[in-house]
Amino acid sequence: MIVKDKNDFYANRYMRHNKVTGSFTLYSVHLPNGENVRFFVDAGIKQGEDNIGFYNAFVPFNTEKISFGILTHAHMDHIGMLPVLAHQGLNCPVFTSYSTDDLMGIALNDTVTIRDKDLGRPIASEDDMERALDLIIGTSYKKQVKPHKNIRIVFYSNGHLVGAAVVFIVITYPGREPITILHTGDYKDKNVFFNVETPPKEVRELNISNIVCESTYGGVDSTDPMFKKCLKNNTVEALNNGMTVIYPTFAQGRHQEALYNIKMWKDKGFIPEDTAIVVDGKSSQEYNMMYRYGDLGIKKIMKNFMPKGCMFIPRTKNKNMFRKQILKESGPKIILAPGGMASYGPITSYIKYCISRDDVLIHSLGYCSPESTMYKLLNTGDGESLMYQGEEVVKKCMVKQTSEMSSHAPRNVLLRFLLYFPNIASVSINHGEPDVQRSFREYLLDHLDLPEDQITVAEPQFGVRIESCGITDIFETHFESVL
Repeated sequence: MIVKDKNDFYANRYMRHNKVTGSFTLYSVHLPNGENVRFFVDAGIKQGEDNIGFYNAFVPFNTEKISFGILTHAHMDHIGMLPVLAHQGLNCPVFTSYSTDDLMGIALNDTVTIRDKDLGRPIASEDDMERALDLIIGTSYKKQVKPHKNIRIVFYSNGHLVGAAVVFIVITYPGREPITILHTGDYKDKNVFFNVETPPKEVRELNISNIVCESTYGGVDSTDPMFKKCLKNNTVEALNNGMTVIYPTFAQGRHQEALYNIKMWKDKGFIPEDTAIVVDGKSSQEYNMMYRYGDLGIKKIMKNFMPKGCMFIPRTKNKNMFRKQILKESGPKIILAPGGMASYGPITSYIKYCISRDDVLIHSLGYCSPESTMYKLLNTGDGESLMYQGEEVVKKCMVKQTSEMSSHAPRNVLLRFLLYFPNIASVSINHGEPDVQRSFREYLLDHLDLPEDQITVAEPQFGVRIESCGITDIFETHFESVL
């Protein structure tokens, strides 16, 4: 049973998201001197779901009262609403790692180029994007930043993505025990492009009031068949049968890792050296350049990740003509196009023409939300019909999935990370489908020595109060009035 304290030193937290995408966490810190400090961790758009335009188009609170923001990494479901906040008057520093800062110009461009089908327009303008970029301040890993005299934040490396961070937030006041909050962000313990360091011993031994832990794969262990390495074999078999192989990718991270895998397969002779590799997407090509030539902390040997024989779709008004022509050409080929869940982005141009072709393999490279096009393709039988872009089509293409390249850790790896910190007071689970979050909660209750009321699941309709000793209250919330 949570015991409410009459303490006047606490942080109220509100989460807008209750699924995998749309990460957006708000804090309102109450200091004993009566001061109120408001900040957010991540400001992401929802992706791959129906009827999400109005979630992405505005935030129901006064952005002018925000003191600062924090971004864990440069994926759209964590940063895509920053231009919307700028449009609504946000005018405060937004802290992130140096590498994430370097990538934000590419990442936020998607905000103004992807038209939201529910709104019939982009959710933000180029001016909004430029205003948002002006707010961002990059910082080094392991360097303390003080956005407020009573608050310090530190970023530590995270294998999810280049520039990704685990974030420590320490709230202090003279004569009071500090409130320490850790956000895992989207977490993975390793990355092929750079080395991932564990937070140092002195940090791991801190008393941590609350850890906000992601749960994308919180329902499975690393031994689950979904992580079985099958992409190479599936791709090689399809190419040997003269098929076109299509990878829906996320423009940053998985796209570059897929290219690296193809390079290795060519170098080792698993696929012919002259196999055509088609690279689509303006943002993915810009990320490729940054990975190769930017100062992002990437291992020198990994900067040479591009395979031989790449063809690039030109960024002209006639790009769809080039796409159609490539699909008409005979012979095996691999196409990589952004839009990891196949619901948006350049990948949709290929999906449209390939659903009803039996000489195509569409291979998902990771998680797909239940509302996404990729999920529907995976769960539609051969010869069955499905609706795509308002039309009924018959599925004839081959569709497969693997999570071997996933940038999210399964539950046993997440648990291992949590166990680095022996002095945890509470855990809050976010960034997962609701049933997965609940399953992960039960898993943590079995493996962590914490009371039931100190392991909670993120729900937008409820806020939590965090004090130094952990969670001390859970309350109903309405976003119109939380700040």
